[in-house]
Amino acid sequence: MHLNSTRIRMLAAAGLLLVAMLTPSFAFAQAADDARVFADTGYTVADDAIWAFFSQHGGSATFGEPISREFTLMGAPVQLFQDAALRVQPDGSVQVMQLTDPGLVPFTHMDGLTVPAADPAIAFVTPSPDQPNYAARLQVFLQTSVPDSWNGLPVQFWSTYTAAGGTDVWGLPTSAAKADPNNPNFVYQRFQNGTLMYDATVGATQALPMGEYLKDILTGQNLPADLASQAANSPLLRAGGLSGTDLTDAFVPDAA
Repeated sequence: MHLNSTRIRMLAAAGLLLVAMLTPSFAFAQAADDARVFADTGYTVADDAIWAFFSQHGGSATFGEPISREFTLMGAPVQLFQDAALRVQPDGSVQVMQLTDPGLVPFTHMDGLTVPAADPAIAFVTPSPDQPNYAARLQVFLQTSVPDSWNGLPVQFWSTYTAAGGTDVWGLPTSAAKADPNNPNFVYQRFQNGTLMYDATVGATQALPMGEYLKDILTGQNLPADLASQAANSPLLRAGGLSGTDLTDAFVPDAA
């Protein structure tokens, strides 16, 4: 049987591909690409800088899974995750957005939970970088402000905070630990970038899904009634009053 040159080249290319697929480096590259795809939510972490930061700080165990594509929010590239939002800075570095700030999701009533508001007393005693021995002052402040045990409950806020990256991930505490006034089994602590919750009924500490709440506000969909009421005048609601924001395809899943 005669094989023409095109057929020979096709067979040769297929053979080279098969060899490549069987090599460890190819398998590693494929696995690395697959790790960026989150089938449960349908989104991919495509940005290399976001992926590096996400991976270095605990991945989905820290931030939850992606719930958006990368999009422009208030002039910066951002990707939302279940528990956080990661923003690419002008220098290419990545930071966690301060979601509990007044301009984002500062609210205290979320899906039936009542979390503490930012406490001016905590802000007053928080060390500032211009103070002498700032690093030492900050460490003492954090160790005394973020408890592992609170009112006899093993809330594990300090352990969770430090394991997940400390200030790089959570920012600084903006409230003391406080129980939910409607459910004493729930204890919260607010930070600049999110809120930790201890559930005494199951003995577990976890982050509140602040990224989900931000997505709900931006889209105006799936908003819990209490959150919708508080966000009624927010410029974030349906992104109606936000400049430098483009939600085109931001919430269109890109993975099966």
